[in-house]
Amino acid sequence: MTSRIPILSALVALFIAPLALAQNDSPAPELSLGDYEAGAPVLAYNLAVVPLHTRKGPPYDDYTVLEEAQAAKKVSIRELDSDGTVRELRVHNKDERPLYLVGGELLLGGKQDRMVQSDVVLDPGERQKVPVFCVEQNRWSGQSLSFQPGLAVAHPDLRRAALFSEQGAVWGEVARKSQVSGVSSPTGTYRRVFQDAALRQRIGQYLDELQAKLPRDERMAGLAVAINGDLEVVDVFDSPKLYSKLERKLLASYVLAALEKQPGRADHEEQGRAKARALKKEHIDQFVGGPAGTAKDGVEKKMFRSKGKAVHGTFFGTRGARK
Repeated sequence: MTSRIPILSALVALFIAPLALAQNDSPAPELSLGDYEAGAPVLAYNLAVVPLHTRKGPPYDDYTVLEEAQAAKKVSIRELDSDGTVRELRVHNKDERPLYLVGGELLLGGKQDRMVQSDVVLDPGERQKVPVFCVEQNRWSGQSLSFQPGLAVAHPDLRRAALFSEQGAVWGEVARKSQVSGVSSPTGTYRRVFQDAALRQRIGQYLDELQAKLPRDERMAGLAVAINGDLEVVDVFDSPKLYSKLERKLLASYVLAALEKQPGRADHEEQGRAKARALKKEHIDQFVGGPAGTAKDGVEKKMFRSKGKAVHGTFFGTRGARK
């Protein structure tokens, strides 16, 4: 049974806020995506996700995503030129559908591995310079100027650093996450976190359990994510079609956050799971900023718009001590 969230009323408010990310400078029209419904929390170990279902009916906007376009040979990602530019890459969408790059998406190769800074939409046939961050500190070389999809989205703390900080903070978070994950490489590349066999196995255990329990319907459009019972991030999309293509990568990024916050004791684990099972729409409303007031202190939020339309909202929880 689901409980209705009056789209997390704050989401509607944020969709019209001037803080939003935009792909053009024209004022965005007032938008209302209608209500969302929150499903029952789905638990795997110390991670819980609450499905968010849009009440808006089809048709839903359709996009191609990076791995899909790459498999069809419909995308090209390259350094700007032979010298390269750390903070930009050139992307060419050769597909007949818009290409959606989600913030935090890994791009491997070129002179050094990169991460997409924030969401980008490329129209069919469009070539665009895309803002990126470096996630490999000790390399600026290589004969190939092209990139391959990393098939992964960075964990929430790294996505947050890319959206709200600068390159130094991104490198710092890459180094911290590599250390706590027990991985390293000569060039300090973030790809080692996702490519480590032991970590991949642990991530897979979470993913298999979560995806076996998550509901499958055409209106599922996002997730509210809790670790040890505490809400940490919300990702919600206008298009369920787009969300479904990004779901597994997003889930893997949440798992990476959960892995370093193991409760340690069985009684603490059960307390966290009990708290997660009790999550309801009012808790999510409070987290994102509901009708009763502003968002929880310390929550940072970004809304991505394409052509004046809100497409993806992300809410990051309070920065605090890691458990």
